[in-house]
Amino acid sequence: MLNGVILQKLQSLDETILELQSLGPVSAKELLQDWRTRRAVERDLQILVEVVIDICQRVIALSGQTPATTGGDAVERCIAMGAIANRDSYRQMVRFRNFIVHRYERVDEEILAEMVNRHLEDFAQFRREILAYAQRG
Repeated sequence: MLNGVILQKLQSLDETILELQSLGPVSAKELLQDWRTRRAVERDLQILVEVVIDICQRVIALSGQTPATTGGDAVERCIAMGAIANRDSYRQMVRFRNFIVHRYERVDEEILAEMVNRHLEDFAQFRREILAYAQRG
């Protein structure tokens, strides 16, 4: 089931995680004072979630199902298919993406710092689960 599109998306996921990790730990104060770092963090986090949703949509399509209508639905359907584990962190990713896209004028610096400092592993876990599913399927 692993195809070129999924591999390309996983590569993008890896690169974006590395970009964020290269910042080291970030503080809410730093993000408040440095708009460039703040914008980079916001954008990279959005990209990570978009990649997760895109991969879920691709897995759904490869299984012969109709596309999911929302990012949340895509994640839920991949959970139901056994492609990824039933983790609240995956649902939180989509909620975060919706928040950052629709409330873009001001995303709390504490939330951004929390995502970078404590939740990048969630994206790496997603990657491992998708690869394991693809090898099974």
